[in-house]
Amino acid sequence: MTRPLRVLCLHGYTQNGQTFRDRMGPFRRSLKRTLDPVFITAPHIATEFQPDSREEASESRAWWNRSGNVWSETVQSVRFIHKVMRDAGPFDGIVGFSQGSGMAAILMALMQAAHTQNSDHSDADLQALIKELADCPLPKFAMLFAGFYPELPQFDALVSGPKECKISVPTLHMVGKTDAIVPMERGQQLATQAFVDAQLLIHEGGHFVPGNAAWRKQYQEFIDGLDLQH
Repeated sequence: MTRPLRVLCLHGYTQNGQTFRDRMGPFRRSLKRTLDPVFITAPHIATEFQPDSREEASESRAWWNRSGNVWSETVQSVRFIHKVMRDAGPFDGIVGFSQGSGMAAILMALMQAAHTQNSDHSDADLQALIKELADCPLPKFAMLFAGFYPELPQFDALVSGPKECKISVPTLHMVGKTDAIVPMERGQQLATQAFVDAQLLIHEGGHFVPGNAAWRKQYQEFIDGLDLQH
């Protein structure tokens, strides 16, 4: 590897690009020779509950809100990220946290459908969205922290419908045993039901990205083990 890998970073619910960047300090510093992270902010205001810190109160964002039209907001976020990928890409991979991990899974499922033969879905709007993404290459890998399986019929149709097509992008999934916001089982569900090539790691803590030396070594080993020629 001659250059750091550019990764698009998708924050969690009520965060924004800057707060996610700040919270990922140990992760960023330990992998600074390996990854070149680009942090972006979701297009929707988070409306469901108050942010958990003053730093987030100024710009509390979401990829979608459960109290709104979930799929409509998700589609807007997909198109927003697609524009970033076209304008600021290419990106080698994706890093997601919490809702950002779910958003990454939706995006990769749509992009994979755009690049495979299994993209003929009965939902005309879904099919149109898939076609929009055909001009961007699939990420070579993803690292998804505290993620969950998006409970959306459109996502089900992409990864587990009649034309089953689980996401083939190599992924590292990190879930916490004591996560009170996204229970460990939901993260396991994302890894096992939506992805083919998923490496699942479990830490003893809660809703955060582990940053100690042992876990940073695991992140580096995952990246070192990737076949990045394809």
